[in-house]
Amino acid sequence: MSEAHQKLVVDGVSVRLGGNEILREVSLAVAEREFICIIGTSGGGKTTLVRAIGGLLPIETGTVLLDDTPVVDPIPRISMVFQHFGLFPWKTVRANVEYGLTVQGRTDPDGRVDRLLEIMHLAHVDKKYPHQLSGGMKQRVGIARALAVEPELLLLDEPFSAVDAITRELLQNEVLQLWERNERMSGVLITHDIDEAILMADRILVISGPPGEVSLEVPIPIERPRSAHSVRSHPAYPELRERLWSALQAGGKTALEAA
Repeated sequence: MSEAHQKLVVDGVSVRLGGNEILREVSLAVAEREFICIIGTSGGGKTTLVRAIGGLLPIETGTVLLDDTPVVDPIPRISMVFQHFGLFPWKTVRANVEYGLTVQGRTDPDGRVDRLLEIMHLAHVDKKYPHQLSGGMKQRVGIARALAVEPELLLLDEPFSAVDAITRELLQNEVLQLWERNERMSGVLITHDIDEAILMADRILVISGPPGEVSLEVPIPIERPRSAHSVRSHPAYPELRERLWSALQAGGKTALEAA
């Protein structure tokens, strides 16, 4: 971990749901302006962890701190993008993107919504409704809505898993470009895709379980900006991928034994 200010600190977090221990004493930190990825097999607790970080799930033990302030409920400084879009079907694209600002009682004096609609290639469909959009467009709306409030921490829970491969790569690049433009925002991406994690992360954490625990932390020594091609052709890529794959295999064995 660098000496940069720690924006997010997760300290010894355990979560129990329905009598089952989902996370056990998970600790991690995210520096200001850092983008980390958390990978793991199904059932390992990745989604539970990111929801706990966002204040959406109760924590049995431990703490989640954003700039030393405890997070126990959803707060405006944290935005989340979900796997299955989470759009309001009765609202237009524009109204969905504006939603966070509206709930917070904020206006949009600098035209942020218009700018995001342009960046995310949604301006031409701003009056349409979610049922009229493709999966990729729906996810663009969800990302634009999360970014409209200018969060200090962006949480992404497998946001690209429901779209095709080409759209997935386009969305990955768009999210990275938006993150690089924002001088205040840190990011946490949950994914099961090793290549996606290497492409996007400054560091990768592997969660193994159940119950979920951090089993490996790997810094990514590949310079930015990155592309899928530059990552795969980088000399560090084969060893990185093998190390992460081995950790996932070990975690998958744990999950099978617990099933």
